[in-house]
Amino acid sequence: MDTAPQEQGCRRTLFLIALVAGLCLVASVYAWEHNIPLFRLSTPAPPYPTPSVAVAFDFPLQPPGAYGPYVQGLTGPLAVDTRYGAQNPAQGNRPNCFRDVTGGTVPFNQLYHAGVDLFALDETGNVVWGGASGIPVHAVADGVVVFVLDAGREGEIVGIEHLLAGGGSVYSVYWHVARPVVRAGQSVTLGQPIAVVHDMGLNSHLHWEMRTFLDGSRIFPAGTAGARGTCNRQIAGVGYTWDDDPARAHPDYYGYLDPIAFVTAHR
Repeated sequence: MDTAPQEQGCRRTLFLIALVAGLCLVASVYAWEHNIPLFRLSTPAPPYPTPSVAVAFDFPLQPPGAYGPYVQGLTGPLAVDTRYGAQNPAQGNRPNCFRDVTGGTVPFNQLYHAGVDLFALDETGNVVWGGASGIPVHAVADGVVVFVLDAGREGEIVGIEHLLAGGGSVYSVYWHVARPVVRAGQSVTLGQPIAVVHDMGLNSHLHWEMRTFLDGSRIFPAGTAGARGTCNRQIAGVGYTWDDDPARAHPDYYGYLDPIAFVTAHR
């Protein structure tokens, strides 16, 4: 029996598989370099239970004094600042999803951090690179999980809604986590473990946000640098803000809250 047609068919199939895999890899690299999100909710979130009122808040990594942001001159010598609302020189000139008025890309080091990155600290207050990997991440208050998203090599992202005693809600969002033990729609309590810090080698840390909105896919109004670019695309948000107009460049303008200041005021 002539097996040549079968062999040709197998080779053609293998070629198509390799081609598709290659295209997926190229798309993933391009998306990562340009901060185009690859994770989102495919369908609108169903109605979840109303959270119980959050009467107290606490920090996601315990004990709080063992974790904190990298601040040049305080937690190490590098030109790094991962506090809320800070610009980070160490991020370099690689592009992000923001576009200036000319349509040009905005260097990463000009963006404003919309959360706080918590690293492990030693007894002197210096960052222990990689020390946060595998550390349990706790819910900062009673609430309901509203999303768990897969961010690929960046780990996973968990969002929790918290009902405030005076009315309204705030949302805690935890980036770069692994092995989540909660699911969307699940009620959680203050201090409950929800995941662990994702292993990103020396850069292992928890990016933690407190904000007044759930869905970050349209937070940048028309005419802003985020709306001109590709930032308005997915529920988790992009973790940074920026604009040509300084009055609307800071995360406060878009509904983010300083996580450390908020929890300190509500413990």
